Amino acid sequence: MKNILIIAGSDSVGGAGIQADLKTAEALGCYGATAVTAITAQNTNGVIDVLALSPKMLDNQLKMITDELKIDAIKVGMLFNKELISCVKIWLENFKDIPIVIDPVCVAKSGAKLLEDSALMALKELLSYATIATPNLAEGKILELDFTNLPCDILLKRTKVDEFCEDSLYLRNGEILKFSQPLLKPEIMHGAGCSFSSALACFLACGDDKILAIKKAKKFISSAISGALDTKFGKRVLNHKVR
Repeated sequence: MKNILIIAGSDSVGGAGIQADLKTAEALGCYGATAVTAITAQNTNGVIDVLALSPKMLDNQLKMITDELKIDAIKVGMLFNKELISCVKIWLENFKDIPIVIDPVCVAKSGAKLLEDSALMALKELLSYATIATPNLAEGKILELDFTNLPCDILLKRTKVDEFCEDSLYLRNGEILKFSQPLLKPEIMHGAGCSFSSALACFLACGDDKILAIKKAKKFISSAISGALDTKFGKRVLNHKVR
């Protein structure tokens, strides 16, 4: 069983963040260990509060995890501020030989900010440590990515949404690959981005190449959306166990 180190924020409703990451890892036969960066009070309608943990607490979590487990891949999600990003940067320098997937979380689907403005440049610089980063179209604009000089391979999600949803993989060598699939209902799904990046980390840890890992991660998310679970607000949360 492969061990996935998950560095991300907590989602109180359990549909995104570390909760979705752990559900994804379990569904795909991997073991997930979590270093929590922030606690959020949120549901699929929005975020009402964010409490960032201290860099010391994050550092201690990472130390205790890595003292015990051999890490096969890393997924990085919500970091919130530049102090936490600095802490993560130091740790990533020790893991250059394993897959690192960075989901550069900036805003929630509801529009709530999940990254302080002062941390934007630090997050952008952190991408150079990634094997692949998975911003959505809005996050790509916020980060002002230069696709002629990429810090890592970038999978830009939802670059085209019509009857099909298309993601674009921008490789550092200049090549661009497209991945499309039929657009599923419901179109608004809480935690799909978190779960996708975690699935990608799991498949890379298991030895799949980048292209195959993306295809398998997209198939996993499609299944989870097709079996979406009901809440009081409608079908908005993924069913990670549907496959």
